[in-house]
Amino acid sequence: MENRREEFLKTVCQIYMAAVLVVLPLYYIPGNGYDKLGDSKYYLYRNISLICMGICLAVQIIAVVRSCRMENSSSSGMYMRKTGGKIIRWCREHSVVTAVCLYGFCALLSAICSSYGRTAWAGEREWYMGAVTICLMVGGFLMAADYSGQCIRILYLGEAASVIVALIGLFQKLGYDPLGLLKGYVVGDWEYTHMLSTLGNNNWLSGYYSVMLPLSLSLFCKAAEEGRRAASILLGGGNVLVVMMLFLQGSDGGVMVVCVTLWICFWSSRKKNGLWEPLLVLLSGACVGMLLWGKVMQSRGTYDILLQDGIARKMAVWQGWFLLAVVCLLFCGIHYALPEKKKRALQIGALCGSLLLAAGVIIWYILKLQGSDFAEWGNRRGMLWQMAWQGFCRGDLKHKLLGVGPDCFAAYLEQVLPGGTVLFDKGYFAGSIFTNAHNEWLTTLINLGVLGTAAYAAVFLTALRKYRRNSMAIMLLFTYGMHSLISFQQVLNTPFFFLLLGVCEAEQRMNQ
Repeated sequence: MENRREEFLKTVCQIYMAAVLVVLPLYYIPGNGYDKLGDSKYYLYRNISLICMGICLAVQIIAVVRSCRMENSSSSGMYMRKTGGKIIRWCREHSVVTAVCLYGFCALLSAICSSYGRTAWAGEREWYMGAVTICLMVGGFLMAADYSGQCIRILYLGEAASVIVALIGLFQKLGYDPLGLLKGYVVGDWEYTHMLSTLGNNNWLSGYYSVMLPLSLSLFCKAAEEGRRAASILLGGGNVLVVMMLFLQGSDGGVMVVCVTLWICFWSSRKKNGLWEPLLVLLSGACVGMLLWGKVMQSRGTYDILLQDGIARKMAVWQGWFLLAVVCLLFCGIHYALPEKKKRALQIGALCGSLLLAAGVIIWYILKLQGSDFAEWGNRRGMLWQMAWQGFCRGDLKHKLLGVGPDCFAAYLEQVLPGGTVLFDKGYFAGSIFTNAHNEWLTTLINLGVLGTAAYAAVFLTALRKYRRNSMAIMLLFTYGMHSLISFQQVLNTPFFFLLLGVCEAEQRMNQ
């Protein structure tokens, strides 16, 4: 009976994972275009989560009731005493689970104590990152940790969905709109340059790939390490398309996602034989793809579809892609011919050199900003961060500890700051109310307070310590963590993050 229950719960978990990783990113309502796209995706995520988690919870409750009936009162008391004595040890052994549950508990406590009522539970309209969504994300983690098991096929399906998303976006940059999502818009409209594929604007797309690119690259490395040539070619081609999409979508955050993920992937692969060569070939393929795609865009006259003020225009016409591809292939040949000891030295030199280059770029960027108004930085992210910090400082002790309530950022700042979170008085965003700080940590500090922020940080720290031998987990934590500094939680990134973190937990338990 117990085996049948476990198999049933594993089946429910895999159905849930397929719905989230495959159906959710591709889902849209034909004819609606991008109108209410965020709403439709949230309701799909909420409904499928409630159904699957409700089934699992009901089965677990029935199992507990049956087991309690089989125990007499004395043995039950002894069982409870033994269980109580093992709580601390259990928390230490399951540190990530404990941190995730604490994060969910802080969200519930903040919502209960919030003075913003429904907003704290359901979230802001069109955003929906309230306590309900946070609890569903925690539930997704726990379900995956307990029942994902051998779910490699589901992960491959999720990877396929991410490639389809990238391919649709790339075709849109060439002027093709296979799903009719841009119907009614013309070149020059904000939607035409910022909206992409079945995900929404480029910030949502970058957030989605901050989770899915680590998964995609880890699957590619696994196939290459196992010598599965056909799978390596397919997965490599998919990764090339994703990298190209992130270079062309317009958000600097997408470029950062690519750079951080690839660097960590090279670092984690330095002690594994035969992985650097496929990664270098993949990188050269992305360079050639960018060169060809940029030329096709110019020949078709769709260059104006790219963001006017973003990095995508420069990357689309950069002529150095061919030279960079040649350098990658030459490096690949040299690396392949060297003995193992010299390979290690070359790898460390290349990784350290890339770090120095990145440091140089960051220093140059900081110097470039000297003398400029920080409030105008990052499409006024600087001003939003300043406002968030001011709002936190003006809160009372309860607000500082427990927060104002999940997703109540805008409602709270509207009360304590003149003008609320309205940043623009003209243009497309004139009068728009920003529902987050475009920095997950500042947003969490306002919404969940110091306790909730500490619990959220504990999720990253405990996972980094426990999953340090899992290359996908390391890429996931660093890439999502870095992107979270300039972005926000939404239904197409954070639920995926917690779900894949649960998969890492399940893999850790299997290895033990």
